[in-house]
Amino acid sequence: MSEDQMSADAYTSGPVDRVAQEVREGAADAVLAVAVRSYTAFAIHVRFHDDMTEDVLPVLWSVIPEEERDTYPVRLEEFVNTYRERLARLYAEYGPQSVTAQYGRRELLAYPVSLIVLEQLVEVRSRYALAARWNGKLPDRWLNDVSATWGVGALL
Repeated sequence: MSEDQMSADAYTSGPVDRVAQEVREGAADAVLAVAVRSYTAFAIHVRFHDDMTEDVLPVLWSVIPEEERDTYPVRLEEFVNTYRERLARLYAEYGPQSVTAQYGRRELLAYPVSLIVLEQLVEVRSRYALAARWNGKLPDRWLNDVSATWGVGALL
């Protein structure tokens, strides 16, 4: 790729597009492993290799500052440990085995990446960065359902 093409790509591709290849190459594997391992405490069935994870993970990875990506798996584990009881109630009420899930709502909660979304919703700065990156890339209802369930309200 020429220098002109690389410069043009820097201006025409957004943050999510720029990290998508990194995610495909395994840059976010450690974070996803923590999410999957933690998620099993809240849900019997874990969905991992699917289109939703592939679509959502680059958006989430793009919100995590580069300098924090190496330590983010630890931060995610701390989030899960801090909010374990709240998460257990949330997944029991709205997760994949819930009555709500039978009606197709809050479908993102059926996936381990939902833990990363929930962690990002804790800090005001992170939640609005997430909403900005999510907007136009993924269905609004996925983020709005999870954020409303967490008590933040709709973001998009």
